[in-house]
Amino acid sequence: MITCTSLSCTKNKSETADRESPVITLTSLSDEQVFTAPQTISITGSVSDNKYIREIHIEISDLDSGEEYLHVHIHPASAFYNYDQPYLLAAGTSYRIRVIADDASSNSSVRTVNVRCN
Repeated sequence: MITCTSLSCTKNKSETADRESPVITLTSLSDEQVFTAPQTISITGSVSDNKYIREIHIEISDLDSGEEYLHVHIHPASAFYNYDQPYLLAAGTSYRIRVIADDASSNSSVRTVNVRCN
């Protein structure tokens, strides 16, 4: 809360800036996991924040070339969200899977795993 008089404004000291980043949990995949093609995986987990999640990104790209295959934007409008994003893996490809979460105060967190499909 901001209190103003004719000469100045002061911010209520009980209101502090949000400096806590969202917490990302990735439950379905582990780093360097290997799959057999063709296989549909589920990228599942949750994001929580002490106040409000502004946006969650789920990105899937080629680990070798950097080509982006999928970029999903989720706007949960809450402090907690469970995500579940399916994706069909192709043989002979290594993938970088990133989950990025931003809160309303521009704090960010990233969780990355690399997987391969034979």
